[in-house]
Amino acid sequence: MRSNKIDKETWNDDHNIALLRASISILLTHRPDIYATLALRGVSENGGNRINQKLQQMLKKLCATYSSAEGLVEEEIKHLKDSKAAGGGNNGGTPKKRKVKDEE
Repeated sequence: MRSNKIDKETWNDDHNIALLRASISILLTHRPDIYATLALRGVSENGGNRINQKLQQMLKKLCATYSSAEGLVEEEIKHLKDSKAAGGGNNGGTPKKRKVKDEE
């Protein structure tokens, strides 16, 4: 059996950006899981907005440590919004809970 050997590349800035972009995308996509963390319960009011803002701030600080990574967080947020608007929903996760009025 013949295996297809993959030539190893030297790690470069393009790989850094790709890894950062993938990490940002995963974290932003799975924010509801982060909001559900018990240790964050005390700061989770307003639908987790404070957690979301802090997460984005932390990701931006991380990106600032790499050249050419500025704006990645904003790009991924826009990409998620665009895909959601195009019918991507919430990427296969659980649907958002909506308040239902009790009828009497």
